[in-house]
Amino acid sequence: MNIKKILALPAVFALVLSFSACEGDNTVSVKTEPAPDAEHSANSTDSSKNSSPADNQGATVKLLIDDFEDGDAISALGDPWYSSTDAGSGAESTLEPDAKDSEGHPSPTKTDNGSKNALSFKYTLKKGNYDYDAYVGWGVHLPEGENYSKYTGVSYRYKGGDHTIRIETSDVKDYNYHGKRMNSSKEWTTVTLEFSDLAQEEGWGTVVDFDPSHITGFSIQVKGPDGQDALAIDDIYLIGNGSAPANNDASKDEKKPDITPKDPVIPKVTLGDLKIDTDLQKKAMKYLNKGVSFTNWLEENRKFDGTFEVGKKDVKILSDNGFKAIRLPIDLDKYTLNRDEFIADATGKTELKINSDTLFMVLDSFVEWTKEYNMSLTIDYHEYDNSYNATSADNERYRVMMATVWKAVASHYASNAREDIFYELLNEPDMSDGKVTAAQWTKAAQGIIDSIRTVDKTHTLLFGDAQWYSMDLLAKRTPFADKNIIYVIHTYEPFVFTHQGASWSETYNLKNIPFPYDKAKWPEYSTELGLTSTTASWVRSNVMNYYKTGNKESILKAIYKAKAWAVTNQVPIIINEFGAYSLRSTEQDRLNYLTAMREICDTLQVPWTHWGYTGGFEVIRGDKLIEGLDKALGLK
Repeated sequence: MNIKKILALPAVFALVLSFSACEGDNTVSVKTEPAPDAEHSANSTDSSKNSSPADNQGATVKLLIDDFEDGDAISALGDPWYSSTDAGSGAESTLEPDAKDSEGHPSPTKTDNGSKNALSFKYTLKKGNYDYDAYVGWGVHLPEGENYSKYTGVSYRYKGGDHTIRIETSDVKDYNYHGKRMNSSKEWTTVTLEFSDLAQEEGWGTVVDFDPSHITGFSIQVKGPDGQDALAIDDIYLIGNGSAPANNDASKDEKKPDITPKDPVIPKVTLGDLKIDTDLQKKAMKYLNKGVSFTNWLEENRKFDGTFEVGKKDVKILSDNGFKAIRLPIDLDKYTLNRDEFIADATGKTELKINSDTLFMVLDSFVEWTKEYNMSLTIDYHEYDNSYNATSADNERYRVMMATVWKAVASHYASNAREDIFYELLNEPDMSDGKVTAAQWTKAAQGIIDSIRTVDKTHTLLFGDAQWYSMDLLAKRTPFADKNIIYVIHTYEPFVFTHQGASWSETYNLKNIPFPYDKAKWPEYSTELGLTSTTASWVRSNVMNYYKTGNKESILKAIYKAKAWAVTNQVPIIINEFGAYSLRSTEQDRLNYLTAMREICDTLQVPWTHWGYTGGFEVIRGDKLIEGLDKALGLK
């Protein structure tokens, strides 16, 4: 998979309006059209007198929030516009409207879209010491008393950077508002969205149904990595036909079913020889089975601040509950002091400086704790910031940087007699985009292997292929000459089950998908599964074919392809990422899925490591093992 960040509720909120800050790029395609180059009506709350970009969309009722033509900082419904940043949270982002009124409220200015005015901002995102993505935002409160239930969607125009449009309701108590991420546009673009197209994308908040009668505000949020851009908005309307419920789930008496529940189709899987008769296979089974990844910390795009968010207590909790292996995702190049200078020096004269005191204070702590509690340790070079990508993959100096960092780590542990310390070369190369080719990654990986082996010929290496540790790519690969490598795959299939509700994926709207597929639980209405008019085609296709893929046998069949390759080449494979996101899946369905995965691994003699520890893919809740996991994962 690509971005897997487990989202956590930020500790700090802005006083006027809080914009949550969590990792993840959640862009989804939305049908948009160039905005009409025409004058717009005067500011008015009388919807019968207003025109809107939605007029040609068949809407019969509309409510103007603001078209900014009067030039003041007050919306058409009477409330002032406000803005908010991450100031006070440790970040240093800035947000500047093109104009302000005497009280400091953002005010509209002249625009180039055919109308008189628009509301425009320039912003800089700067993460600083904040734990999450930097953010800025602006919005307007909508007055109580208006009958918002007759509206089914929202329409507006914009020009500028990526952003999320949000419709706020009083039912949301934790700022996890319903919204949708929009791509940047260099031209003025009109967007018309049904409320059913919106989702609570933050991932950490309580899930509530969208009730248009409880609408309280309209807002824009911009968040992400450091950078700067501008964004202008104009002609904001609530729209509808005056009768249909806003969730597009009109009574079943008025709608025709659009899904026919089908009998499950279970593939037949014939297994061949599973035997890998090598010492390395025995080592993998002994030390790398029943593992957990420590997520939401050292792999993130931030430097270690001296605080152990997980530590000795957490290692003990996992050990006490029957887990045997720890995978520690850590972005190793964050501990260099002059990475960019080193990469930029084509002469090769610059020496890479590493903050060894901090790096090895962290790693040595986990080496000590895992030894005390009889658990193996995998040091996983995990670049959450996607520094290694299709561009840097062709940069020799970047490849040398990675190899040099690994050489320092391997040199530090070369004399350690423990055979259960493992080096994972790089998690999911180009994890955000998946555009790095197998050939590019092979070249970089060979450089890392050669570098490590100059100082440490003993410890075992872990290698996963490009495209998110693809099983298909691995099955086409010739193993490396180094005989002390264990090969790694990741799987989150069936993805529409494991990632329903995941804000960083195009599956974020999905809900009510069980595991395994059950005809009796399958609805006749696609909206009950979260499908909307803008659902990505691959997501819709996977949902519609779930009766064929939502079963243990389909997962087994896919993994067996990699196992068969491993048998042919007599090299071990492991699965060190799998799991199901908890936001919209039921506890029992997750237990069903984890049981299936454990049984598959047992059958194929493949060690496993779960993603992750706590958070959206948790195995531990409140320092205790989630009920039922001991049996599902065979821990006791």
